[in-house]
Amino acid sequence: MINRAEAPTYKQPEKLNILAAKEFKLQNGIPVQYIEGGTQEVCKIDLIFPAGVVQSHKPLLASFTSNLMLEGTENMTSFEIAEKVDYYGAFLAQSTNYHHSQVTLYTLTKHLDKLLPVLEEVVKRPVFSQHEFDIYLAKKKQDFLVDSEKVKTLAHRKSQEILFTNAHPYGRVAKVHHFDEIGVEDLKDFYKKQYASNLCEVIVSGRGGDKLESFLNQYFGGDDWSVAAPEEPKLPEVKGEARRFFLVEKADAKQSAIKIVRNSVTKDHEDYLPLQVLNTVFGGYFGSRLMTNLREEKGLTYGISSYTISFIEAGIFGVSTEVVAEKRDLAVSEIFAEMGKMQNNLVSDEELSRVKNYMLGELQRNLDGPFAVSDAYRGLMGFKSDISFYHKFTELVKNITAKEIQTLAQKYLNPQDFYTVIAGK
Repeated sequence: MINRAEAPTYKQPEKLNILAAKEFKLQNGIPVQYIEGGTQEVCKIDLIFPAGVVQSHKPLLASFTSNLMLEGTENMTSFEIAEKVDYYGAFLAQSTNYHHSQVTLYTLTKHLDKLLPVLEEVVKRPVFSQHEFDIYLAKKKQDFLVDSEKVKTLAHRKSQEILFTNAHPYGRVAKVHHFDEIGVEDLKDFYKKQYASNLCEVIVSGRGGDKLESFLNQYFGGDDWSVAAPEEPKLPEVKGEARRFFLVEKADAKQSAIKIVRNSVTKDHEDYLPLQVLNTVFGGYFGSRLMTNLREEKGLTYGISSYTISFIEAGIFGVSTEVVAEKRDLAVSEIFAEMGKMQNNLVSDEELSRVKNYMLGELQRNLDGPFAVSDAYRGLMGFKSDISFYHKFTELVKNITAKEIQTLAQKYLNPQDFYTVIAGK
């Protein structure tokens, strides 16, 4: 019989088993990383371009271009694209971040030859029709106005602005008037400059089949699509605002959204990996200090978390939550109090062991399978890192000490280094 009064034993994983990428180039020089694995005959193909917010000269431009590529090509309407993808049980999507945009196809391997021509159309021959643009513009403007009523959105936008200022692409937050300042010709021009064959990188994961390389060469390895001169945008120095408290007033708000943020380090900084352990203890999982204090003990919020974000040029360390408006000052005070505890006291052996087990388990889960590994490879693009980054992470989590975490807290959890942003009344 199982004794349910006793917790099951656990064992830390000795090492990560990460699928290795096979590297090759298409006939026109496009680099391909192929993470082969999985038990099902399914594959994912990511075509990645330097076409993010950093490369665009207007807010909205990068995301609008990426989205409208799927809304009609020289040979296929948006309906025909969607119909063919649905018919074969596939999924076609796009995404945009600060430095890259990508087009992604998920498909059964046996249908690659049917769906790669669709992906080729989308990447090589989008038309950016005025009709589709007008529909998309109206929808996104309405979405923007709806989101602008949410205090958490207002707090997020303001935090980006104050951390980087609008002189830097990271702090260039869209405003409603920007929807009236973008047109189809902007999209066409941005597409020509950034979606070129010599700027493309490909990551394939899953089961690509024996014909994968020949298929990729057939549809993307030729000289029938554009070549562009690569441009490295010169980004200004990261400078935040001078004052430390910001209130975005919303008179009818029942809750206040709180963002407490500071500039931080990037993935290639020596403190980045140990900072992930500090963050997890502080507010990075359900059993964290912040959750225990503000949710479980004081009932101030349903949820609170701390987080780290690494862009290529800068990072963020922050805390995010929503509380009843009348309790916001108490919540802010308790957040800073928890910072002080992290600085002044060592994490107990029991808590540190629990956090290490949690983090190692999450790392295993997040790198489980070829699709997850391809996302990990993509997340390292632009940094001086390779997949050994995750092996180093595993060893660091296993060996970090309570004293090292306290030293990090004394360096990164100084209240005077943080901005406090509150959106609400």
